[in-house]
Amino acid sequence: MKIAVVEDDRFYIQLVHSTLEKEGYKEVHLFTSAAELFNHKGGIPDIVILDYKLGEIDGLEVLKQIKAHNEITQVIFLSGQEDMKVVIESLKLGAFDYIDKTDPHAMVRLSVMLEKTIAARTSRKDLAIRSIKNWFLIY
Repeated sequence: MKIAVVEDDRFYIQLVHSTLEKEGYKEVHLFTSAAELFNHKGGIPDIVILDYKLGEIDGLEVLKQIKAHNEITQVIFLSGQEDMKVVIESLKLGAFDYIDKTDPHAMVRLSVMLEKTIAARTSRKDLAIRSIKNWFLIY
């Protein structure tokens, strides 16, 4: 799984990165802006951990662009933004979850959500493969 972390706070991006490394995630790319993410030669990763306040563009707009590019990319917001309207809108637009980074258990919750995201993605792939096999009557 390719994971991107988009966070403009250099301290916090390192915290997330070290947490993911400890969890065993190997392919983690760090971006301090949405422009860096979209200009990355490797394309949009499988999972994006996204801050809401990024300076030049807000996280909801980034989420829309990610989903327009690849709707199966899963996005987990990790932000200090506490406005429930933003949280609800992010979920309506297809975010997998919204984690408040001021929560003392934010990194634990992020680890759990990554596991759930990967499981959901794997089950969706398995369903698609079964559907294709059924279409062609392959067993």
